[in-house]
Amino acid sequence: MRSRFLFLLPVFLARSLARSLARSLAPALAFALALSFLAAEPRASACGGCIVPPEENTQVTGHRMILATSKTQTTLYDQIEYTGNPESFAWFLPIAGEVQLGLSSDAMFAYLGDASQVVVYPPPLDCVSSSRGDVGLASAEGSDSDDGVNVPPEEGVNIIAQEVVGPYETVQLEATSPGALTMWLAKHGYVVPADVEPIIAAYQQEGFGFLAMKLVPGEGVTSMRPVRVTTPGGSLALPLRMVAAGTGAITPVTLYVVSEGRYQVANRPNAHVPQPLIVWDWDESISNYRTLRDGVVDNTGGLAWLTESAAPFSKQQLVNRVTQTINNTPGTTGWGDPMSDVTELDDASVDLETLFAGMDEQSIWVTRMYARLTREALSEDLVLGASLDQTPVQRVVQAHAWTGTPPPCGGGFFSCSLQPTSTRNDVAAFLAGTGLLAAFAWARRRRG
Repeated sequence: MRSRFLFLLPVFLARSLARSLARSLAPALAFALALSFLAAEPRASACGGCIVPPEENTQVTGHRMILATSKTQTTLYDQIEYTGNPESFAWFLPIAGEVQLGLSSDAMFAYLGDASQVVVYPPPLDCVSSSRGDVGLASAEGSDSDDGVNVPPEEGVNIIAQEVVGPYETVQLEATSPGALTMWLAKHGYVVPADVEPIIAAYQQEGFGFLAMKLVPGEGVTSMRPVRVTTPGGSLALPLRMVAAGTGAITPVTLYVVSEGRYQVANRPNAHVPQPLIVWDWDESISNYRTLRDGVVDNTGGLAWLTESAAPFSKQQLVNRVTQTINNTPGTTGWGDPMSDVTELDDASVDLETLFAGMDEQSIWVTRMYARLTREALSEDLVLGASLDQTPVQRVVQAHAWTGTPPPCGGGFFSCSLQPTSTRNDVAAFLAGTGLLAAFAWARRRRG
């Protein structure tokens, strides 16, 4: 059973002018964006690993994450795709100090996914078409926490907070002596695999505490609502070492960065899909975008992060869409708690205010990034930074090369721009070249 764990043709002169302005202004804007976070101490955000008993056949098959960061706070949602029994699932992640926990909804991922997924149009025909459908090629997107409860201390372990959040038992703790944390987890029903113990020990030595979370026994829950985890101050780091827990050889990750301006990866290669290589298949009514996307990142050994889209984003439009959905089709978003007085709209409002907290509404961007992380890529935490290029990465593109048989219209005459693709060797050669270049650039960066 497969379950989910719930935490957009100017003329030449205009285009040239826009690019010139962007080049002159981008460094200053990026510097200002980066400067706003200098006062914040680097800390890991809530990007968790999944711990399951070794005898169970449960494995993480992908992550979708939302990182919302401002000068005042950072909130991260992690939606985990996995196979297995969710009642045996525990979530474990490093934290710095005490964090705020709250329930979110998979609708949050669906809305941000719809607004940022790549859409490819077929090549233009030299005739009037009766219809022209979009083909989305990216992945399908479709109450405040209670006060902490004081508990008796145990030897070597300091309990920061312990509470029940929705259907979850959660505990925030830090260990004051080596090995004490692993012993505490084992005593309280958390089975830590042997290959995860060194990861936990490394974060401990770096001064991190941990948040552990699992389902409340007897709740009969077969799917999990996402939990949002908020830390004070701006943070641009994701503890990918912890994400390695419970994953296979390749872990696809889609990351939405919600902040002021466009962001990119600072300690890994950044990549993009070359639009001239996008080919439309008339017979299948689909493009090769996904194949190109996966090939670009795979040819860097799984180290690169690909920016699929980046653009200004309207908080008010999202609020309006959520409100309209709740008013027209109540009970479909996943927000709200039927066992309490928290309404669906109130719950969604709190979640949205948390997502955009501390941000200038006129400066909000959503940057969508994609990676296929190997085990090697999960050996180092991810660091983000403001992009020097603050121009949008358009999510709506049009293929100009094609394969297959175009539909007949207007006597079968097509535009001169409609040219068949040469061979797939061009694509293969490009991907091989990008792999070599990325590996060379990464090796030089590592030596530097």
